[in-house]
Amino acid sequence: MPDVGLTTANHPLPKHAKVVIKYSVEVEGLPIYQESYDVEKLAEEIRQQPEIVKDLWFRRIACVVDHRHRPAFSAGLTACLAQERRAEPPAN
Repeated sequence: MPDVGLTTANHPLPKHAKVVIKYSVEVEGLPIYQESYDVEKLAEEIRQQPEIVKDLWFRRIACVVDHRHRPAFSAGLTACLAQERRAEPPAN
């Protein structure tokens, strides 16, 4: 959190505050896959394509679970996540 006081800790974030969601997969504490998402960009994608965004976030969990016991975990995970890049662009 940015510097806050005891009486301001529950106030909204300043408009200029950059908020990022980080997705990270680790094996024995070693990060093997990481992504960062700007919340403003995600907000726009959610407004335009909520079902696709839900599917892509679920895929981030499912890919890890599906590749947990397969050979070449890191490579398989990366390939699985890359498949979702084919999501349809928003219709105008």
